[in-house]
Amino acid sequence: MVSPKRKVERRGFTLMELMIVLAVMGVMMGMIGFSLSGGGGAALQASQRQLLGLVQQTRAKAALYGRPARLIVSNDEQDEEKFYRCLEIVVQDANETNQWVVQGEEKYLEDGVYLLPYDDSKVATSDDWSDLAYSVWSHDEQGSMKLNDSFKGVRTEGGGQAFSYLEFNAEGNLVCPHEGDSSTPSYPMLVLANGSPSPGSDKLLRFDDVNSVSGILLRRFGGFAVLDSSDFGIGGRGGSSGSGGY
Repeated sequence: MVSPKRKVERRGFTLMELMIVLAVMGVMMGMIGFSLSGGGGAALQASQRQLLGLVQQTRAKAALYGRPARLIVSNDEQDEEKFYRCLEIVVQDANETNQWVVQGEEKYLEDGVYLLPYDDSKVATSDDWSDLAYSVWSHDEQGSMKLNDSFKGVRTEGGGQAFSYLEFNAEGNLVCPHEGDSSTPSYPMLVLANGSPSPGSDKLLRFDDVNSVSGILLRRFGGFAVLDSSDFGIGGRGGSSGSGGY
């Protein structure tokens, strides 16, 4: 007699499993706390730690709820205060795939610290700025996310606010972009630097100090590497890897 097939349902983490994951993440963060990049001053270091924490929280949210989660940052040129320094975690709604549930409050990087965009089309840089010192997101350069204002804790797609984003899928794995027609994915890399507003210019921000650059290189299945200016070919002492593999 043939046994009936059991229906296998995908589920997120249980509360106990999530607590264990968060505890492990806390230990990891403590272990690497002193190895984060030393260049660029205290504000840049603090922003790098803050950003890594937000990345890990976003991954945990995706695994907990069993739905895609995104760490979004404003790239809306009409909002100078939030431009590439205001971040938020959102999780896809269980029923409406075009809606994203906001997880907590917006977070700002330290004063004077910004994320780098995909290229220099929106920011000005010094002549000796490295071509490597730009962020790689979970989408290509044309794929930014458009959302409405949050209403009752939910953002709906199709609005006028533009965001770049890092995404984790329903299993908590990093979503990696593909360059052009290539079948080989690129690993997302979030680049931070000390910058300043650029009044009177058609570009909102300017980055001049090539030694005040840091970042995080993400790996698909949970690992990461913290980066400093030497990892972009512009001096420094070299980055260090975090736990996990590709």
